[in-house]
Formats: sequence, structure tokens, C-alpha cells
Amino acid sequence: MSSQIEIQNINNYDKEYNELMKRIQHIKVTSQTLMLVLEYVIEIVEKIDNLKGNKKKGLAILLIKKVVDNSDMDEEDRKLCITMINNGIVGDTIDLVINAVNGKLDFSDVIETGSRCCMFVLFKFLQDNNKLNIKKKVKK
Repeated sequence: MSSQIEIQNINNYDKEYNELMKRIQHIKVTSQTLMLVLEYVIEIVEKIDNLKGNKKKGLAILLIKKVVDNSDMDEEDRKLCITMINNGIVGDTIDLVINAVNGKLDFSDVIETGSRCCMFVLFKFLQDNNKLNIKKKVKK
């Protein structure tokens, strides 16, 4: 499913984006805080009455993508966040949260989404560790 098809123009939702930015102003947006930002995104999108289902999900994805694009995080972290968005981890997490709220939580969905998130956290850890080792070698 393409969020581009679901929501034609994110600029129609500047009010929601601005509300989101006010609510997350105390958060430094990084790959480690992306799920916290997503929590605020879901709260804001859920208040929109004229959107339902996949259109709300599409808007949520576009909003979080816009937050990532406009953040001051380093490029490696931004790439990781965009990968998490483009590979469906953010969308799957939205589905997981909505299903939990609606009492339709499937344990296998929890395992799958958790496994995918853990994979990216591990990737980020290894990437940061590699950078640290390179810096140590350069100093020697």
C-alpha cells in the first residue's frame, strides 16, 4: 500500500503537522525516539474525523516522514529512520497499536513487528560500534 495514493497532498494537513511539532518540541528526533514521535502522530491523526482506516495510516506515515526529513539528525540516523518507514516497520507498528486499542491483537503480529524493530536496533548498534572503532584507529 502506498501512502502517496492514500493522501494526495500532505500540505492539506499543515494544522496537524504544526500541532505535532509543538507536541514533540521537547524531543530530539532520532531513530531511537522515532516510536515516541509515532505515538504523538497516532494521537493527532486519530482526531481527524474525515479520514478513516488506511487513509489515517497513510497520513500518519507522511507526517512522520516529514518530521524525519525536517529534523536535524545526522544523515546516517536519517537513513535508518527512512528505511524503517519505507520497509513498513512504522506502518506495521501503527497497525499493531490500532489492533491493540481495538482488542484485535494477534500475538504473531507482535512477534513479527518486534523482530523487525529489533533487527534495525541491532543494525544501528553495529553501525555506531563500527564508527567508534574507526575513530579509535584513526587516533592511534
